[in-house]
This record gives sequence, structure tokens and C-alpha cells, in this order.
Amino acid sequence: MAVTEYDASIPMPLPHPDQTIAEIASCDLLSCPQSLSIREAASRMMAAGCSSIVVRHEDSGEVLGIWTEADALDASLGRVDPLLPVGQAVSGGGALLPHDMPLLAVVREFRARQLRHALIMKDGAPLGMVTLTDIVRNQGLESFLIVKRVRDLPGPPARILPAGASAQEAMRAMREHALSALAVALGDGAYGIVTQRDVLRWLAADAMPASLGESCRKPLIGVADTASLLQARQLVQQHHIRHLAVFGEDGQLLRLLGFDDIVQGIEHEYLHELNEALRQRDHALQQSRHSLLLADKVFESTMEGIVITDRNGVIQSVNPAFTRITGYSREEAMGQTPAMLKSGRQPPEFYHHMWQTLLRDGCWQGEVVNRRKGGLLYTEHLSITAIRDGQGECLHYVAVFSDITQRKQAEERLHFLANHDALTSLPNRTLFLERLQLAVDGADAGGYGVALLFIDLDRFKLVNDTLGHYAGDQLLIHIARQLQSLLLPGETAARLSGDEFTVLLEGAAGEAQVAARAQAILDAITALSGADGQQMFISASIGISMFPDDGRDADTLLVHADTAMYRAKQRGKNGFQFYTADMNARALERLKLEYSLHRALAQQELELWYQPKVALDSGRIVGAEALLRWRHPELGLVPPDRFIPIAEDSALIVQIGNWVLDTACADIRRWRDAGHLPGRVAVNVSGRQLKHGDFTRQLEDRLRRHGLDSADLELEITESVAMDEAGGMVDMLRRLQQLGVYLSIDDFGTGYSSLSYLKRLPVRGLKIDRSFIADCGRDNDDAAITRAIVSIARSLGLDVVAEGVEDEEQRRFLRELGCNCAQGFLFSKPLARSQFEVLLAIQASQPALAH
Repeated sequence: MAVTEYDASIPMPLPHPDQTIAEIASCDLLSCPQSLSIREAASRMMAAGCSSIVVRHEDSGEVLGIWTEADALDASLGRVDPLLPVGQAVSGGGALLPHDMPLLAVVREFRARQLRHALIMKDGAPLGMVTLTDIVRNQGLESFLIVKRVRDLPGPPARILPAGASAQEAMRAMREHALSALAVALGDGAYGIVTQRDVLRWLAADAMPASLGESCRKPLIGVADTASLLQARQLVQQHHIRHLAVFGEDGQLLRLLGFDDIVQGIEHEYLHELNEALRQRDHALQQSRHSLLLADKVFESTMEGIVITDRNGVIQSVNPAFTRITGYSREEAMGQTPAMLKSGRQPPEFYHHMWQTLLRDGCWQGEVVNRRKGGLLYTEHLSITAIRDGQGECLHYVAVFSDITQRKQAEERLHFLANHDALTSLPNRTLFLERLQLAVDGADAGGYGVALLFIDLDRFKLVNDTLGHYAGDQLLIHIARQLQSLLLPGETAARLSGDEFTVLLEGAAGEAQVAARAQAILDAITALSGADGQQMFISASIGISMFPDDGRDADTLLVHADTAMYRAKQRGKNGFQFYTADMNARALERLKLEYSLHRALAQQELELWYQPKVALDSGRIVGAEALLRWRHPELGLVPPDRFIPIAEDSALIVQIGNWVLDTACADIRRWRDAGHLPGRVAVNVSGRQLKHGDFTRQLEDRLRRHGLDSADLELEITESVAMDEAGGMVDMLRRLQQLGVYLSIDDFGTGYSSLSYLKRLPVRGLKIDRSFIADCGRDNDDAAITRAIVSIARSLGLDVVAEGVEDEEQRRFLRELGCNCAQGFLFSKPLARSQFEVLLAIQASQPALAH
């Protein structure tokens, strides 16, 4: 037999008297042990989007009860400690209903006992959960709901609280008046809503809102009191909500209508009447073997497709809905068999099993993919029933089908989105870990290897910041395509998050083969430089872990590949690194260092050292750079290159940067008062620090507090920070310039220097990176770069400072170029504050001498 699609705009059929509660029950039960805290139970319900959770015995697994959103009120109002085990909060076994209970009897049971949840039991074990929502969505009484008006429903008026009311007032009102929701009057005349689900959310987050106005959901969706119950239910289903406002003709809020109100509005006599109508329709269908004309009249207006065949499957009659769904007219279908709709998607075994079931049981139902007259495929839900005479002889077959193509496509799309990255369509972390574990299990049984490549793009943030997020997204899409083009059958590429990708290589023959594949990936990524007409260089770092040497489960392999990737970045980027056991030790050391850094400020372990800036002509100190040092109680002085990157990654850099500025300002004040400081003190500031809060105002307050002029302080920033136009950095620097602070570019020439951009920056100085100074006397390239930087600075009217000057040859070379200021070991290494003060005092006592 063939099938058809269901149109969502057409009312659903009435429930069959034999339809049971098991057919609408949700089998995905959310459960927890009795020892779980009430707050954690609320968190699990919020994460799963469930309104109840089944509480089981810790050891036996026996169902102890159901804890619901309504119970959350007790915990949120302080009547129950949210840290108590949830097993102490359930009142008992709850509503337990047998799985074969007729759906109409379930409706009566929910009404009589005022239920919102019921656990469905089969053979003494829980089969699923049925809620009031399931009842309303499946009761199928559209014909009654059309004529029943919202204003006909009994119930109290809506309870409304002002926007300034507290969450506690709302919870007390809901509990005292047995309400599942209440309205919130907003200042603009509109309304919001607070429900038991919100109480559950507050409890799960352990945070109460300051007022209802800021936490309620708005706007409040509603209908006029003249609307039908069908309209109300459709609106509730369309917006996936559980409460609906009812407004009068003057726009006044009258009631809050919920699913329970809809159920209460269905009178028993109407159910009985509609059930009787259903029985009469079934009886009329049974009589159709005597009169096909009468059968046509019965099913002529039915919205589901109906096909009547003889005992051999030859079509004798179809209804108008059949034509609407399949595209075949009545004349085209008559005398044919439903095989005319076959798509070829089901194998012969499928139809063989269908006919076996029909002959044995007299009925069959399931999903079938068929083909419309125009050739398009569609999915239908099909029910076939054999019509027999008094002696049990089959006379006809009646097939009823509805088109569910759109629903199936939506389900498939949701499943795809749940397992794939929305931007690149690659598998996401969830699907990748599943495939990785399957590959590991297969490799373990088959005795072959598996390689995991963890790919992280180098400097991807710079692409986003300079070219924009659209360019960054396009780059990620191109990289995803490149990775897919390099895959062999059975291999998987995935995007875990941001600019992180992974590649799974099954059957890896050895490190040499894996290394070749990793290099091919690196080459493919660098080949994307200049994509979409943008002049940029993109590279990647790859970490590699191998099964079974580096781990025997998916999580371990992923962690080890990630660790190896960070090692590849530390070694200079644009390369790959195999995992080794000592990497774990380094990762643990980094974690320990990060933990210690969190307490370093509180325990006063940080120190500021100072390195003099010296005039090259006189050799006298003309300023200094403040340098951060960490005196660890066990490790001693920790080099800045070990802990500054950790501070950047963990956001501690803001707190540490503020401490550095405060300490430097206090030292400057003391040296100024002593008459020893001859120039500015430079402090390095990070991009994260500049973007945190109102940095300009904070700096102005800090200078005022220490009694300093803005000219006493110099701020050094890196090129990448200065060029962060997307982050508003240029505007920030201009505000600092207006404040009078001296700004300079640190390590100039090592980043993505842009002369046109430099011209726009409100900076007054450049610092030549030590990497160019080190070999400027021996390396022509370094000498040329240094010469160019000095020339650029002089052309733009900028000061130049050379760092890392260590010998007399370098000093002479810089003086000849016109560079007037430097710092380095030739003059002084970085000094602790007390040592630097001695140096300042000595210079203050001596007359200036030419070098």
C-alpha cells in the first residue's frame, strides 16, 4: 500500500477509542538518584527542557516519585533547603498510570485528579512520561475546540504584579493562589509573564532577579476572549509556550490561559458525543463493502488520503485528498494498484513483511517513501486495515495516509544541526567524539592504528579584528572545504569550535605517513592566503596523537592532541608536533603556575624592576621602562615569558596591569619628590587592559591620586593592539593622547607594520625590537631594517628607542643612524627598585658628562 503527507493546517483526526496512553508517552525519561541536590535536579531539568524529573532509589532503581516545576516553588521560597537531596522533597510515588489505559480515560483521570504529570508503567517498570501538554496536543478534538470560545472557560482572573515587584512576591503569590503563572505590568502599558519554569531557572542558577520587570518574559502573547479554543491551542503550539493571555475588547488583561484550562473546558458529554460519532464513522466504513458510493460520501471530505482496494490490491476508490497529495486523479488511479506510487526506496523485503502482517493481523501501519505524479518524493504515515465479512473473509483493504514530508525534513534538519557545525557543515565536537570512539573500538579489535590531528589556526583573531568577522567566517568555510578535499574514504574532518579543527585518520600506517598528511594539510591552509582578494597570510599549528600509544579512548586522544598542538605553537607555529609523554608534565606545570599566579597579587609576590633608558650621546639616564617580575616562594624569580602569556590567557592581565600602573605611579611620585627622576617611566599595557572598562578615566583618576602629570608616564603598546581598529583601539589612543600621555609602539617591525596606518596613530615614539639590534653590525638585512625604522620615525617626527643594546659596536651604529636613545645590558640590566634608586641617586650627584 502507498502513503501520503499530512498538512499542518488541517485538523487532526479524532482519537480512536482504542488509542492508549503509551502511544503519546515520551520515552526519554529524565531521572536522577535520590541523593542529588534539589538545585542540581533543577539544573538538569533546565538543561533538558523538562518540566519534571523521576527520582529513583540509589541502589534498587525503584521509582520514588516525581519532582516538578511546581515543587520548585518550595525551594525558591526557602521552605525547603535547595541543597537537600531531592529524594526528601518528593511527596510519594506520584501518579502512576498503566501503559494500556485508553487516552480518553487518561483525559478524565487528569481532570479528576488535577494532574500535570503522570508516569506510565509497564510490567512494574516506568515506560515513559505523559504531561498535560501531551494530552492537549494529542486529544484530537478540533471540531469541539472550534466552537468552544475562550470566554466560556471557568477560572479566576489574571493576577498581575507590578514590574518592580520582587521574585519572592511572585513566588508567594503563585503558591498561595495555586497559580502556575502570573502577569507583570510593564511601564509602557504592555505585560510580561513569570511562570513556574522561571522559578525553576532561578533555583538552578541560585540567583534571584532584582525585580520582575527585568526577568519576566515579554511580550505577553495572547488572544481575544472571543477566540476559539482551537485558535488558542494553535497559538500555544506555534510559539512553544504553556500560557496564553486572554484580553477583553478594551485590551484589558482578563486571564492567563494554560493547557490545564483547555482540558478543563472539554466537557465529558462532548467527549462522549464525539466518541460516538467516531464509532458511527467506523461502522459506516465497515458497510462500505456493500456500497462504494456510500463509502465515497463518508470519506469525501476527509483530509487524509484514503484508498480502497479489493482483496487483490486493485484500487476501487480514492478520495479527493488522495488526488491533492499524490497528484493522480481518481480516473488515473482506478484499476491500478498502490504500486503506482512506489519510489524504489523500500526493498522488496519491506513489502513482503507488510503483506505478511496484513494477512496475519488484518492491519499494518508505518512510514513509507512514495513518489508523486510529478516525480517528487514524499514521506507518508500509512495505516492499512483489512475489511472482512461475517465469516472473516477479506473483502477490501482501506489505506489511510498523511503526508509527513515537512515534519521528517524538519527532524532531519534538527538532527543534522545537533551533530554538525552550522557554518562549515562539518561534524561538530559531539559527532566527532562518537566517530573517534568508534574508530578506537574498531582499531582495538582489528589491531590497526588511528591518528588524531588537532588543528588550530595561527593569529586567526587578527583576521577577525582587521578584516571583519565575515572575512573570518569565509576563511573558515574555505579551510573546511580544503580539509574535506584531502580526506580519504572513511576519514573525518570536524570543527570543534572557533578556529579549531580535527581530522581523524583511520588505519594510520605509522608516524611517517601521518606526518606527510599533516604537512599536506598545512600546505593547503597556507595556500588560502589571499582568499577572497584579501592580502593576508594564514597558517596553522597541528598536534597529533596516535592510538594506542597516546591513549586508548577518545577523550584522552583529544586532550593529548590538543597538548601537542600547543607545543607546536610554542615552537614557532605553522608546523606539527607529535604528542610525547613529557608534554603532560609541562601542561600540569602550566596549570600549577596559573593557580599560583592567581594568589601572587594577594600575597605580594609581584615586583616592579626598572631598566634605564640612556641617551646615546651622553650615556645619562633619560627615562626607564617598568618591567614585571614574579618572586615565587618556591621557584624564585619566574621569567616574564613564562607567566605573562598565562596571565593573558586567564584574563589576570587586567588585575596585574592595574597593579603595575599603581606601583609605577607611586614610584614615580617618590622619585619626583626626591628630585632624582630625569624623564618618563614607560609601562607596557595589553589590549585586554585597554578594553576593560573606561581605561582613560581610570588612568586619569590614578594620575590625580598620585599627584602626577600625564607627561610623567609613557604607555607602550604592541603593533597588533594599536592596529585593532575593530576593537576601537584608535579612538582609545586618541583619548589617551588628549589626556597628555606619551604613547609609543613596542617591538616595532615584528608585527604587521603598516605605514599608512602608522601615520594615523596618535603615537610619539617607536621602539626597535632587540631582534634587529642583535645582529645589526653583522647582518645586512637587520641593519637595513633598523636603518628603515629610524628613517620612518624621523620622517613622521617620532622618537626612536633601541632595545637590547649590548656592545659598543651596536651603540656606534645606532648613533650614526640618528637614534638618540637606547636601553640594554651595555648600560644596565633591569634592576630591582632599590638598586635603580641607587643608580638615580648616583647620577643626580654627578655632573653630566659626554660619552
